[in-house]
Amino acid sequence: MDAATASQDVISLPVTIRPACRNDLPDLEWFGLHTPHREILATAFRAQERGCGTLLVAEVNGFPAGQICIDFQRKRHLRRATLWALRVFQPFRNRGIATRLMAAAEGTALDHGYSEAELGVDRDNAGVLPFYERLGYELRGNERGRYSYRTPAGELIQVPIDQWIMRKPLFRQAAWQTGAGFAPVIPPPAL
Repeated sequence: MDAATASQDVISLPVTIRPACRNDLPDLEWFGLHTPHREILATAFRAQERGCGTLLVAEVNGFPAGQICIDFQRKRHLRRATLWALRVFQPFRNRGIATRLMAAAEGTALDHGYSEAELGVDRDNAGVLPFYERLGYELRGNERGRYSYRTPAGELIQVPIDQWIMRKPLFRQAAWQTGAGFAPVIPPPAL
């Protein structure tokens, strides 16, 4: 078949957005791509177990093809949830999974009583700014600092932080307003 007669095939896959379970953690390393970040994923999962965060996964055919973390503690005093580590595995990108993960994370933040969401965008990743702006996030400042983690081999990695900070007020929308017909149900933790 030559270029003139080629047709484009579309593959539709069901996507389920849900809180991560312990069994997801090895698969979220994505065949070694994120193995060095094993401790970061485990820390996010432990925060979920304690009720001070949530690690959401986008499951496609039993595989966690995307993730986003929500920190409920860092800016609790401002009623602001911090969203971080939004990732979609390369073969599943540009299919709306990141948008659905963001909607689920915002809904989860609302369910936990937060009125605003905040996220950081690394300055060397400016290409994602239009994505967040399209979702209603606005630039509100910057943040510098550092964080560290240990690799599975025990190596301490120091990572500088140089990010733009983006925020969005959160409120409920009727399903017809979102146009997505997607309403994740993620219960808040029992008190």
